[in-house]
Amino acid sequence: MRSAVRCCFAAWFAAPRATTLSLALAATLALSGCGAVRTIAGVNTLRLHDARVDAMEVEIGSGARVICPRQPLQMHVAVSAQWPGQAAPATYDTWRGAPGMRRNGKLDFADFAFASEQGRFDEWGWFEPNPDILATVDSGFTIATQLLHPVAQLSQRQHYDADYSCIVSVGAPGAPGRAGSDGSDGASGSSGGSGQRGSEGGWGESGGPGGNGYDGPRLQVYATYVRTQRHPKLLAVRVRGDMNDFVLAPADRPLALVARGGQGGRGGAGGAGGEGGSGGSGGSASDDRNGGQGGSGGDGGDGGQGGSGGDGGVGGNGGAIELIYDARYPELAAQLLLDVDGGLPGEGGTAGSSGRGGFGGSGNGGSGGSGNSGNSGNYGRYGSAGQAGRADASAGEVARYFRSVPGIELLPGRQR
Repeated sequence: MRSAVRCCFAAWFAAPRATTLSLALAATLALSGCGAVRTIAGVNTLRLHDARVDAMEVEIGSGARVICPRQPLQMHVAVSAQWPGQAAPATYDTWRGAPGMRRNGKLDFADFAFASEQGRFDEWGWFEPNPDILATVDSGFTIATQLLHPVAQLSQRQHYDADYSCIVSVGAPGAPGRAGSDGSDGASGSSGGSGQRGSEGGWGESGGPGGNGYDGPRLQVYATYVRTQRHPKLLAVRVRGDMNDFVLAPADRPLALVARGGQGGRGGAGGAGGEGGSGGSGGSASDDRNGGQGGSGGDGGDGGQGGSGGDGGVGGNGGAIELIYDARYPELAAQLLLDVDGGLPGEGGTAGSSGRGGFGGSGNGGSGGSGNSGNSGNYGRYGSAGQAGRADASAGEVARYFRSVPGIELLPGRQR
């Protein structure tokens, strides 16, 4: 029983913190079985090692037929399984979503092994494709799935062509500023001595200011239309300068070229004011030296003032984009959207809450009054936005930047 309880608590603390169940209740439930605790935590998945598994079907995403190199997708596996004592086999499948999703009664991804030379998998079944566009322009993606089971030997191998519909931008903003440090809470006041007033709560510390956002990158960009083995016309963009990149994107919609400034960091939260100390208790009648009435309780101390939130950081300045697009296709000037805006201002930090006044002490001669609550701190001020950068676009000869790229071919002549 003790080992089972330890197992239950291990599973409990490994679960996402989406529940507010107290530790006392968790301990009670652990004594009644690990499954109850895991069910409340939302992680009571099914394991297949004791089941008879007859069939397995695998897909990626919600039945996707192609994979975009820069869009993660989650695997989905369904099996026909029957556990001992079960009257007939039934269909079970893996859960969908982020790790924090409730997945009671769903299959655990640990029962399957996924492999691909064109990307990698995490423990939650998410496939992160290789973001290098040219690595899969001809080959596409191949994913192998194997059931990990002591008896059943089931596996599938599937192929997906590369698709580029998820690519809506190229480039990157400047890095955001760091967040300001949160202020410390004020210390609680101490209780008063016999019949004495409690001390005031300490003031909360102000939050630190957010850091300034970083400036956007400086980029040289070249653009044209190309074709591949599977796509008759795509927009191709090569990026050089502070970053190097190459993307393919649909030829019938806009593509954003990004070099904007980074957002300013958020100001730190102000610390809460400390709670005022309680007033001391009054003496008893036998201790009182003035008429045997007994002493009055002391007043409670006032609560501390909350700290102010830190000011937000200044947004970074926009970078620079120099775009040269294929002179054969003047429509590229409108299709490529240049973003060199200044970074957004950082948000001000939240105000620290006021400290609660201390309770009055009791005594035969009367109770003391409660202390006053402190004041809340002030919210931090927003930072300012960064300045816009510089963007230039002109038509020109760009063939030399694409002619030697494997897997793509420049369109011959004028294409409409």
